[in-house]
Amino acid sequence: MTARILMLQGPASWFPTHLGRALTARGAEVTRICLCPGDRLFWRGGARVLDYRGRPEHWADWLAARVAVWGITDLICLGDGRHWHRAAIDRLGPRGVRIHVIEQGYLRPHFLTVERDGTGGNTRFPKDWRQIEDLARREAVPVANYRSSFARFATMDVAYNLANLFAGWLTHPHYRTHALDGPLIEWAGWVGKAAIWPLRRTRSRRAQQRIAAHRGALFLMALQLETDYQIRLHAPEGGVQAALARTMRSFATHAPERAMLVIKPHPLDNGWAGWRAQVRELARILGLCDRVVFLEGGALEPLFRTLSGLVTINSTTGLSALRAGCPVKSLGKAIYDLPGLTHRGSLDSFWRAPIAPEADRVEMLVRALTAANQVPGGFDGTGVQPGAEAMAARILAPCPLRAVEHRLQTGDRVDGGGLGPGHLASQNLGHHVEQPGVTARGPGLEAANRGGLRNL
Repeated sequence: MTARILMLQGPASWFPTHLGRALTARGAEVTRICLCPGDRLFWRGGARVLDYRGRPEHWADWLAARVAVWGITDLICLGDGRHWHRAAIDRLGPRGVRIHVIEQGYLRPHFLTVERDGTGGNTRFPKDWRQIEDLARREAVPVANYRSSFARFATMDVAYNLANLFAGWLTHPHYRTHALDGPLIEWAGWVGKAAIWPLRRTRSRRAQQRIAAHRGALFLMALQLETDYQIRLHAPEGGVQAALARTMRSFATHAPERAMLVIKPHPLDNGWAGWRAQVRELARILGLCDRVVFLEGGALEPLFRTLSGLVTINSTTGLSALRAGCPVKSLGKAIYDLPGLTHRGSLDSFWRAPIAPEADRVEMLVRALTAANQVPGGFDGTGVQPGAEAMAARILAPCPLRAVEHRLQTGDRVDGGGLGPGHLASQNLGHHVEQPGVTARGPGLEAANRGGLRNL
């Protein structure tokens, strides 16, 4: 059966074009619907392409009518939270259309997510360790290394939004962005940050010096973007601001006196949230001025080995910290918030007795994610082409979760093994597979690139 694939919005880059071409090359029929001029700007994928120019409230009915005529079997969209995408998923999913949600990878960097039905808090990824173990047998973890440029990605983002600003009122008058801040407000924030770059650099250097000189327990809270749908849909009430206040109050009351808390904003924060001022005011109220450090800039990875623990809502930073052996407390719905991985006690207990992740279960989770929803690649830079090829192959392959779910329901366990590290080490280590920019051991990556069979 020929796959008839509908593509909605993707990242503001050439990735959708490469993905469309990769799917077409594998025999799929691709249709692209553009919702704004920016979508058109970065589409050179051929195939059938048309625009939706109507109102948001009419979108689902308009789409359903055309999907029925076209015989669409699959839908691809960036994230599952945008109004356009959520409405499409809710309308088409119950009609049997397979949903593929794409995103930046859970495994960072150099990986992308392609997941059935939803990502993050809406994931189908199992919470049962028996299913996770079953998935972990299937796939080695590719070692991917791609180059990307923030300046190039930012340029494409600006071009995408400029096209919408200058032409959208004429060509797509009812289009509304999903972001909380419009592009002009977003850019103004970045201009403001650039204007005080020397001051920000000095502050960052002083913060790093304070952290390096500290001799007690060291904790870090990784802030996220309020506009992120993993926050808007799957964070506790009040979002990042409430989580920050809760964390600092808990630290003030329950952390050891010699402990230090580092607060780090998201690298793509535009500055409008004023996190530095909020942290400073909370520290003053709670009497934490000498125990809280606001760290803007710099990589997190070098800190993981020195941290006593990391607090986050549901950032992928939490998974990176777990892979480094750092205890993690998740405050929201996170794909890695599982027994044996994250701290299962309260936030108050985390400061004095943080529970470290079990290394064998971290490895098992990473392998299972690779088998279920992670492919090597990037939305820009040298990872675009290999990422599009790997994603197309995964989309056209049978869904690995269905077989695992079926085996759990029927009690048919493959190999019947346990959860120990020796068991994991014996799996998927026999064959060496190479792709451009990727090195992996195991048969899974080769199979993922063949495609062809469909999950009916």
